[in-house]
Amino acid sequence: MATTTRATRECSLNELDPALRDAMRAIATEHAMGDLETGILMCCETTSKSRKKGVFGGMEDSISAVFVTPTWLVWAESTNTNAAQIGAAKLRQIEVRDYESTAMYTVTPDMGLNVTGRYTSVQKTGITFIALDTGPAGKKFRQVLSEARKKVSS
Repeated sequence: MATTTRATRECSLNELDPALRDAMRAIATEHAMGDLETGILMCCETTSKSRKKGVFGGMEDSISAVFVTPTWLVWAESTNTNAAQIGAAKLRQIEVRDYESTAMYTVTPDMGLNVTGRYTSVQKTGITFIALDTGPAGKKFRQVLSEARKKVSS
């Protein structure tokens, strides 16, 4: 079991952790997402600290970032032991749920989004977790993402 604390802040792409920013720009270029500086509806960065209990306990710090454009969701995460992992998906190819509304929340409480669908890096559907706190920036990101998804669905 782990206890995790999260802090999410709204920021520009330029204000992100450099490794995450560079990874996100690379995937945006690879998939021709256009001018990110004017196309991003919202960008957030979340820092997480997990304290694992038990024999194999310890601390793990991670930092993650996510942005949404009118047609794309892009995310990246790195930990104090791993390099940045990146993902992207077209909004019309995913479903998004608050993690707090899933059955897993009762087993492993956490804060964020579950994103299910087809990602650019895989040929089949999958699920990923995007860390967001429940403060103002996390709530605003959820709302902006929900509105962007509604626009591509109509």
